[in-house]
Amino acid sequence: MQLQSSIVLAWVLGILAVGSPPSACAEQEDANATASSSASTPNSDSFYSADWWQTTGGQPATEYWEFTDGELHLQKPQGGKATLVSPPLPPHFELSWQWKIEDGCNTGLKYRVRRFGKSMFSNSYLGIEYQIIDEPPGSHSKGSTASIYDLQGPSESKTLHPPGQWNQSRVVAVGQQLKHYLNGELVAEVVTQGPEWDLRMAMSKFYGAKDFGRPADGDRIMLTDHGGKAVYKDFQFVVKQADEKAPESALSSTPADGPYLGNGIKNSWADQSSIVIWTRTTESPELLSEGTKFISLSTSKAGKLSKSTDEAEIHRAQIPEGKQLEEMFGACPSQPGRVRLTYFPTKQRKNAVVTEWKTTTSESDCTAQWKLEGLKPGTQYAVIVEARSVDDDVTTAVLRGGFETAPSKTKEQPIKFCITTCHDFIRRDNGMQGHKIYPVMRQMNPDFIVHAGDIEYYDKPDPWAMTKPLMRFKWGRIFALPTNREFYSNTTSYFIKDDHDTLKNDCWVGQRYGTVSFKEGVELFNNEQFPSHPKRYTSVRWGKALEIWILEGRDFRSPNSMKDGPEKSILGAEQKAWLLQSLRESDATFKVICSPTPIVGPDRKNKRDNHANDIFEHEGNEIREALSELENVIVLCGDRHWQYASTDPDTGLWEFGCGPGSEEHQLGWKEGDERPMHRFLRVAGGFLSGRLSYGDGEPTLVLRHHTVTGEEVSRFKFPMAE
Repeated sequence: MQLQSSIVLAWVLGILAVGSPPSACAEQEDANATASSSASTPNSDSFYSADWWQTTGGQPATEYWEFTDGELHLQKPQGGKATLVSPPLPPHFELSWQWKIEDGCNTGLKYRVRRFGKSMFSNSYLGIEYQIIDEPPGSHSKGSTASIYDLQGPSESKTLHPPGQWNQSRVVAVGQQLKHYLNGELVAEVVTQGPEWDLRMAMSKFYGAKDFGRPADGDRIMLTDHGGKAVYKDFQFVVKQADEKAPESALSSTPADGPYLGNGIKNSWADQSSIVIWTRTTESPELLSEGTKFISLSTSKAGKLSKSTDEAEIHRAQIPEGKQLEEMFGACPSQPGRVRLTYFPTKQRKNAVVTEWKTTTSESDCTAQWKLEGLKPGTQYAVIVEARSVDDDVTTAVLRGGFETAPSKTKEQPIKFCITTCHDFIRRDNGMQGHKIYPVMRQMNPDFIVHAGDIEYYDKPDPWAMTKPLMRFKWGRIFALPTNREFYSNTTSYFIKDDHDTLKNDCWVGQRYGTVSFKEGVELFNNEQFPSHPKRYTSVRWGKALEIWILEGRDFRSPNSMKDGPEKSILGAEQKAWLLQSLRESDATFKVICSPTPIVGPDRKNKRDNHANDIFEHEGNEIREALSELENVIVLCGDRHWQYASTDPDTGLWEFGCGPGSEEHQLGWKEGDERPMHRFLRVAGGFLSGRLSYGDGEPTLVLRHHTVTGEEVSRFKFPMAE
């Protein structure tokens, strides 16, 4: 999966200009609160009245501008402070004017201007800009005169008069269509909907501004000051009516046949310089929320059915007659297509890199992966996936996400992370949005998350996934849930598998579940449905004080039924040797082991699948003793359907169970049944967070359990006080 080729995107050059944030006075003003009833059509004198305008900083317009003889003169450019903003105007209009500039001037007229919140340039006014700038002859970049700034460059044939001479401009902003004219010629045109617009926005500085460029009541216009003197005159503003039934330009066409990107983007295996990105082309942009329900089977009937190796029989037992899997509730079926990836540091769009197109096929469930290398440590990256059909060059879907690389191994950088486990579609707790934890964790903005396994449950109903198509159905469904999809598309992630998302409960090599072998289940997770890695275990340094270890608990394990002893293993000899050696060699202050199953426990007496159980006592003792010899080694584990913190009575090793990621998924332990090794116990859904801080003294790591809505219910600070 090496990156086959890359090119620097020429079409993102020259778009780095960023406006200054507004003054405190302007930030306090809620410009978007104006209702449509207050919008008024300017008359012939409005543009030349100083009282009609104000600066974005709240100063009188006359402080920097002169209003004489039907002209506006920017006489005292301030590099931003002299920008003028109008009262609210009707959203659909044609506006024409004349202008001339001096040498070196950078100005423009913005329209459909409003505020988009603190995350967008500190809540500054933003809008579509008709760029006006002193430029070399022949310029036609997205930052040149008459461009739709940062979104669409003008035609190469535009006629531009030099500084000191008058130019005629016109903007048509009706419905979703925007047109820029220069000296009587249409030079730039876009439509603010559809995949092509989505791609423009994804590559622009305005990404994240909801409905940017689209008509809204209370929008304004601006005359910008980016340096240099300018003169404006002959403004003519004509209100237009948008015909909702009128066809838009061909630029707006939204393909109805896909493919789409209904499962978003996943990433994994991030370190200082590399990461693996995953996506999947789908038949629809969202899951089928009104689909047919599966035939429910009891656990006993499902157990009998799991002995079958007849795919048709398994499907007939769960899919109503006359229905296809693609018609079932929650379906997000695959569709072959082509995809390519663009990525860049979020603050360095000029360094964008684009991959070659990949073709997705049904044989791999229409998934695609890229390994990105040569990345910068401690850097936020944007990733943009485009989709097209196999035989057409029209873009059908665009999605932007992001990730963060680990900081340099010597950097004292604060780190936030989360860990979760135990999900499935049928026990989600936020309706058709997904799981409640994801919007909460998104607000926390962790540097990374570890999903410690049991991401889905093949061996639970609706459907019991005993065939590859049913397994793929479950993956397509759970990652089409909007909040789950959004979170993983934008968060650095590490995915660990356990038994239920490999094959079935407490599984090991050689077993089958319906038509699927253990080996096939491993392959499906490791190399198809999640970002792949040569080995499913690794360690990653997250700055000077924190190193994490990601363990693989299924691929190398001995059968649970094997007699305990030196040869019986969950980790396998190679992974275990690597784990212990790399822990001893690490000089990180905190060594955090992320395990799919408990190492310390306690666990229920009837469980027979992890190091806290008697049947793996030999290797469990070996690992606990080895880890206890090192300082600040902490185990974070999945698998358990309750939250806990515990210490091993013999070695003092700490372990934290993050608990299930849903309020509908807590089970298996009795509330109040606290054992001597427990330091915290809560039988409920939630997640675990960690925060690494650097103070005046030694670094500290604080671990917290949270409810599914984010409330803190435990807190442990390391190093522990003597």
